[in-house]
Amino acid sequence: MRPRKKQLIHPDKIAIIKQIFKGFLAISAVVLLLVGIWHGTRVQSLTINTVTVTGGETISHEIIKKTAELQLEGTYFGLIPKRFAWLYPKSDIERALRDIKRVHNISVVREYGTTITITFDEYIPYALWCQSTESDECLFIDQTGLAFAEAPVLNGGSFLRLITIDKEMKVLETVSSIERLNSIFELVTLLSEQEWFVSKVELDRVGDAFLHLTGGGELKVALSVPATDVVENLLVVLASPEFSHLNPGNFSYIDLRFGEKVFVNEIGEVPETETATSSDEAVE
Repeated sequence: MRPRKKQLIHPDKIAIIKQIFKGFLAISAVVLLLVGIWHGTRVQSLTINTVTVTGGETISHEIIKKTAELQLEGTYFGLIPKRFAWLYPKSDIERALRDIKRVHNISVVREYGTTITITFDEYIPYALWCQSTESDECLFIDQTGLAFAEAPVLNGGSFLRLITIDKEMKVLETVSSIERLNSIFELVTLLSEQEWFVSKVELDRVGDAFLHLTGGGELKVALSVPATDVVENLLVVLASPEFSHLNPGNFSYIDLRFGEKVFVNEIGEVPETETATSSDEAVE
């Protein structure tokens, strides 16, 4: 018998087999990598399982917590959980929290490996910055005068209303300097102790303020004069027999901008739109 000839594999087939084998190895490596990532990113010691919240005064911590946990739901590319500690969506959490009204100065920190700690400050409404004395379009401001959110239409006098004659109201802008605001707030407090209650304050560009009283009447003051001096001058006027009858509602205005020289304009003397003139009664 003749020996059988060995069949040689064509070089092209060998090249194809090698390519298939390499492709198989590459696919296997990718699959193993994906499986490793899938399991590795779900290890309990690397999974965010606790969210703690501190800060604020009136905003519910539960709302803050639920907002953060909502951002932790789901996966990246259908593979890596967003609760994976090394890749948790910190910026998304901060962005979502900033959308909550009155929340600011947010801090999101991962602690103890699997815990997120959120701290925040809260803007506390202290007064209103309004478009005009007759407008219901107002912004909430805090005690520093910073406008932080639109206010709903509010009835009653629960909040003092500030109106800037020469400045357009805008969120994240301040009504005026902290010095002027402190002077206004002190003056309003001192007047309330005398049962003269202020509902609105108009501010002009030269540092004067026009205080509208609940019940009617207006006090014109210079904010450069200490609030205690303003009230003292007012009380001197009210202590005089000539003006002891004055109460909010029975006078047009009392001008206290000139120190001890006070101008009193009672209803009917001159139109309210006029400023102090020689026809006004002056008390020195």
